[in-house]
Amino acid sequence: VTDVTVRRATTDREREAIYRLRYQVYIEEMNGADRHHEADAHAQQLRDAWDDRAHHFYAMQQETVVACARVIMRRDGPLECEEHFNLERFGSSYPEHIGMTSRLALHPEHRGSHLLKQLTCTIYQFLREEEIHFNFIDCHTRLLPLYSRLGFRAYRPGFNHAQYTYVVPLVLVVDDLEYLEQVKSPFIPIAKSYASSIEGRNLLLSQFPDTVHPLVQTGHKAARSRELMLERLLQGVVSGPSNMLDGLTLEDVTMLASLGHYVSCRDGDAVLRAGDPGRDIFLILDGRFQVSGRIRHSPDDEIHVSKTLTAGDVFGEIRFLTEEIRYASVVAADHSTLLVLNARALDRLVISAPKVAAKVFRNIARIVVSRLCPASDFPPGPSSP
Repeated sequence: VTDVTVRRATTDREREAIYRLRYQVYIEEMNGADRHHEADAHAQQLRDAWDDRAHHFYAMQQETVVACARVIMRRDGPLECEEHFNLERFGSSYPEHIGMTSRLALHPEHRGSHLLKQLTCTIYQFLREEEIHFNFIDCHTRLLPLYSRLGFRAYRPGFNHAQYTYVVPLVLVVDDLEYLEQVKSPFIPIAKSYASSIEGRNLLLSQFPDTVHPLVQTGHKAARSRELMLERLLQGVVSGPSNMLDGLTLEDVTMLASLGHYVSCRDGDAVLRAGDPGRDIFLILDGRFQVSGRIRHSPDDEIHVSKTLTAGDVFGEIRFLTEEIRYASVVAADHSTLLVLNARALDRLVISAPKVAAKVFRNIARIVVSRLCPASDFPPGPSSP
C-alpha cells in the first residue's frame, strides 16, 4: 500500500476520524445499528465506554483514515467481555502484562492489501514496548485463518457476543518467537529485536491443554491433524439434499477441507443470528444445530422455519449464494464441530480447481433450491463416491 502511514492517535480529531470509519464499517456496511446502540447516527461515529482508556492506532491515506484498531490494557481496568477469557489463569502476567486488541476496521477498498500487516505490526511493536505478554481478541469465525497467520491461538470455546454473535477467544503469546516463526507471522522481524521466551507458551498449554493452532501445524503433526479432521468430515457427511460434497472425490474433499477452518461449539452457542453479515458456509461435522427464522418470498408470502440440522447438513448457503441478509438464527443444540468456508476461500478454489468449484457450487445451489422450493425437481448431481 503506497502513501499510507500508520500512527497512534494522540488528538481528539484523530480519534473522531477513527470513530467515523468504525461507523462506516460496523453500522453502514454491516447493518449493525440494532447491535451497536452506542452508535451516534447524527455524528456518524461509533465509540464505546472502553475508548477513553484505549490506545488507538490508525492508517492514513490522503488525509483519510482507512484502517484502525485499538489496544486496551488490563492494568488500566477491566477488559470487554473478560469473563470469557479466563485472564486470571495467566499467572503473574495478570493484570499488568495483559492486553486486548479490538474494533479492527478496514475501508473496503483496502481489504486484501498489505495495509492490515502494516497496522498489526505497528500494534505488535507497541505491545513489546509496553511489555505485554499476552494479547487477546474475540474473533469471528470467518477471521480465524487471518489471526492464525499472525500468531494467535484458540485456547477455549467460543461464546455469544452481544454485538458480534459467536466469537472465539484467541491469544497471542507475544514473546514466543519460535511459534511466530512456525506460522511465518509478519511480526518475526520485530520479535527478533526483543528477548524471546517459551514461558508464556508453557503456561498457556499447562492451563489450557486443548489449545489449538488452526491452519498452522507443520510436519507430522499437521499431517495427522488433517487426517483426523478429514476422517471426521467424511464420517459426518451423509447423502441427501444437504450434501455439499456430492460427487466429490476423496482428493476433492481433501482440497476443500484445506481451505476451511474448524470451530467447536457448545450447547447454546449462537453461531448465526438473523440479519448478520458475512458470506460463510458452515458444514456440520458432528453435533446438532437448531435453525429458526422466517423466509419472505414477497410482502404477502412469509413462512416460518424451524428445524434441526445434524452431521452432513449445511447452513449459511442462502446468504452465500444470493447475498441476501440472513433470514435465520442458528444455535448449537449440543457440543458440535463445524467446517467453515468463507467466500474468499471458495473464490480461490474457482481459480485453482475450477472443476471442483463447479461441483461445490452446483451442490450449494441444489441445497438452496431444496430449502426454498421443497417440491422442486432440480436435477440431481452425480453420485457420491
